Amino acid sequence: MAKATGGPPALPDDRAYTANYCEENIYLLAQSFSNENAVREQWDIYVVFISNETKTVALWRHKYDDSVVVWDYHVILILKPKVEAPVSNDDAGGSEVPVVRSDVEVERIVWVYDFDSQLGMPCQWEAYIAQTFLPDDKVPEQYRCMFRVVPAATYLERFASDRSHMLRPCPNGSPESQYASAPPNYPNLCGAKAKVAGILNNLMSSFVTMVVGPETFGDVFRLDQFIGWG
Repeated sequence: MAKATGGPPALPDDRAYTANYCEENIYLLAQSFSNENAVREQWDIYVVFISNETKTVALWRHKYDDSVVVWDYHVILILKPKVEAPVSNDDAGGSEVPVVRSDVEVERIVWVYDFDSQLGMPCQWEAYIAQTFLPDDKVPEQYRCMFRVVPAATYLERFASDRSHMLRPCPNGSPESQYASAPPNYPNLCGAKAKVAGILNNLMSSFVTMVVGPETFGDVFRLDQFIGWG
C-alpha cells in the first residue's frame, strides 16, 4: 500500500530568523508552509505557544544553555500528517466529507519545528517531548509548561505584534525606550483579520496567555494533555 506521507518538508532556503522573536520566526515559517500546496495536502499545520500563569517555563536542550532555560514564553510549529481524505458523498448532496482511505498505509509521524532547540529541525515528536520537557511532578509548579495550540491558518489571520513587549527603559534615564533584543528588519506582522479589526498588538492577550477567553485562539493544554494531543 502507498504511504500517506513522505518525509517532513525541508526548511525554506530563504527562511527568516531573528533571535528572541520566536513568534515571528514561526509565523513566517507557517506562512511559507501554508503557501505550498504539497505541504497543505499532506499536513495539518499548528502553531504552539508555551507559557504559564507566571510566564516562567522550563525547557531543556535549548541552544542557549546545555541544561535548562526559563522563558516567559516560547513558540514552535507542529506538522501532523493528514490521515483522512475528503471524498464526495452523493447522499450528502455532493458535499465533501472526510473518509479514511483504506488503501493507504498511514505513516503517522508528527514533526516539531523549533528554531532554538539543540535537537535539530525538524525533530520527531516523541524525541522532542522526551528531551525538552520533564513530567510536571518533577518540575516546581511555577516552571510547568502550558500549551496553546492554534491552527496555522488562524494564527496567520489573527496574530498582530507591534513588538512593544521587547521595549525597555534606557539605562541612562532617558525617556526613550530601547529594544531588549534587536527587532527584525521587516515591518511589524499583522494578519488580515487582525488588520480589519484594527488590532495592532495581541501577542500577549490572545496567544501567550493561557487563560481561555473570548479574545484568545486555539486550545489550551497541560503537558499530559498536550502529549495526548500529539
